[in-house]
Amino acid sequence: MKYCIILTVLSFLLAMEGISAQASIEKIVFKSARDGISNIYIMNTDGSDVRQLTKDSGKNNCPALSPDGTKIAFISNREGKDHIYLMNTDGSSQRRLTNTQNVEDGPAWSPDGKTICFRKEIGNSKVAICSVNADGKNFRQITDGSVIYTNPVISPDGAKILCNSVQNGIEIVIMNIDGSNPVKIASSNEMRALPRWSPDGKKIVYSLVTPPPNVGGEIHILNSNGSNDLEITANSGVSEYPCWSPDGKKIAFQTCRDGNFEIYTMDSDGSGLKRLTNNKEFDGWPSWGIVK
Repeated sequence: MKYCIILTVLSFLLAMEGISAQASIEKIVFKSARDGISNIYIMNTDGSDVRQLTKDSGKNNCPALSPDGTKIAFISNREGKDHIYLMNTDGSSQRRLTNTQNVEDGPAWSPDGKTICFRKEIGNSKVAICSVNADGKNFRQITDGSVIYTNPVISPDGAKILCNSVQNGIEIVIMNIDGSNPVKIASSNEMRALPRWSPDGKKIVYSLVTPPPNVGGEIHILNSNGSNDLEITANSGVSEYPCWSPDGKKIAFQTCRDGNFEIYTMDSDGSGLKRLTNNKEFDGWPSWGIVK
């Protein structure tokens, strides 16, 4: 009887361990036009088990997984203009987060999951970095619109904002969380787009864009102080919109190296390249995280 009880307890613990292992799994959310209009999808990190999450008549873009793996922030124009929406990672409970009138873009979560920062039009052809609580309360305008800042991302320690400044080309800027003391960390007169912090905050990945007529783009990594800039892709197409894996060992990105934009992953040194999507329509804007 004693051994039966022990075996029963062991079986229960193993079963619970299995449930726990299944409860959190790495996923990539992305946008795709494979059903004729831009929608949000989710898949495994090897490209399997692709599932469509949004199915309304509007265009849905810019997905961003929450740090706790339960929510996705995204942009939708289902009510006429681009605004921020939230949904669960299975696509349920889709609802608008903000209550502003002007166009919003590029939502990004704070590390604690309590706030979302984004770019917002504020009138007179100006845009500003703004933030809002994850429950839709406490809207705040962080920058005054005198400089065009885009693609804001909050640092892993919650103290800084990494973003692009559109002045002399597209520059990489780091500012305090309240918008003060913006510091350029990479050379001007180039197009260094869509920077993203590494999970430990020590590195930044971005896409160095080549303007027309020889349009191109390669993924680069540099230290968070702007030093040691390294190109980690080398291709005649465009590689852009990079994001880190949760452990910082891999990078997902979109590239048109095979004819149209698909999502690939690679090791953080550029090795181990793997194609995840294979569709005649656009696949891109990956966000990699642990989903519960």
